[in-house]
Formats: sequence, C-alpha cells, structure tokens
Amino acid sequence: MIKINLLEVEKERRVKTTAPGGVPTALLALVIIGLSLAAFVFYFLAKQKEVGDLEADIAKKRIQKKELEPYIKRVEELDARRQELAQKNHAIELLRSQRTIPVHIMDEISRALPDYLWLTNVQLKGESLNIDGATLQEQAIPTFMKNLDASEFIGICSLIETRQPLTQKEAATTFKISAPITNPFKPKEPPPTPTKRSTRAK
Repeated sequence: MIKINLLEVEKERRVKTTAPGGVPTALLALVIIGLSLAAFVFYFLAKQKEVGDLEADIAKKRIQKKELEPYIKRVEELDARRQELAQKNHAIELLRSQRTIPVHIMDEISRALPDYLWLTNVQLKGESLNIDGATLQEQAIPTFMKNLDASEFIGICSLIETRQPLTQKEAATTFKISAPITNPFKPKEPPPTPTKRSTRAK
C-alpha cells in the first residue's frame, strides 16, 4: 500500500511559490510593476511641465513681438527711404561724372597724338570710342595706341583696320581704332535694398 505524506507535499508547494529570501513571488512582481508605473508617471509629469514651460515662453515671445511690430515697421520704412535717397543720389552723381567725360577724352586723345599722325574722325558712342586717322609713318599707330592705353579714361585699344596707300598721291596710311570708355569718377553702387522682415506673429 502506497502512503502519501500530504504535509510534505504542501511544504514543497510553499517553498516553490516563495522567492529567495522568504518574499513571495507575486508580491515581488507587484512591487516591480508599482515602481515601473511610478517611474512612468514621474516621467510623464516632467514632460508635461516642460511642454507647459515652452508654451508659456512662446506666448511671452509672441506678446513681445507684437509690442515691437510698430518699431520694426518704422525701421523698415526708414530703410526703404534711405535706399531710395541713395539710389537718387547715385543717379545724380553718375550723370555729373559723365558730363565731363567727353572733355577729358578729347584732352587725352590730344595728348596721345604722336608726330606725323592726325585724326579724321572721333566718335563717342555710349561707352565706346571710335577713332579714324591717318599717318605718314606706320610705327606711329602703335605709339598712339600705347599712349591711349595709358589714359585712365580710355581702356585697351583695338586696331580695327589699316589701309596702305595705293598710289603715290595717297602717301598716308589710314587706320581705325576702337576702345572702351572708362569713368574713374563713376560713383560706387548704392547698397542693395534690405529684405523686408515679416512682422506677422506665427
């Protein structure tokens, strides 16, 4: 006949449901879950406070921006007015500087003329200078061009064409020269118009 000791079985069952140290497993699990929930609640509340602080700061900055809008608008109006005046002043200075350019050009051409060379036509068109002339000595042409290149009012000259005399009656060699006009008196460009700042609250 088989005998079962029920007291021993119950003792073994109690040992299996008890964690090391004598603490029941179910109680330990509840403690871990409770600590996890507490940590989550603390984290959630901290984030909520952080979001609330950010929203309050944004609201404060919007109020400050709205208070500054009239001053910002006034500054933009003054900047636009200053730019307009600068552009008008630049146009006046540019016209004033261009007014004396033809006089300086003719003076520079006169100074650059070498011996045995004379001019038949001088034309100022926009920012280009065209010169027709004749010479009894061909080497006078590069000398004339070199003298023109040294002028601060005339750019680098280009020899368009030369024509040798066909008969003894036509003893002179004709030539055509072209060069850009420079303006050392030209005023500097005004500063660019500043980009308009948006004053609308976001």
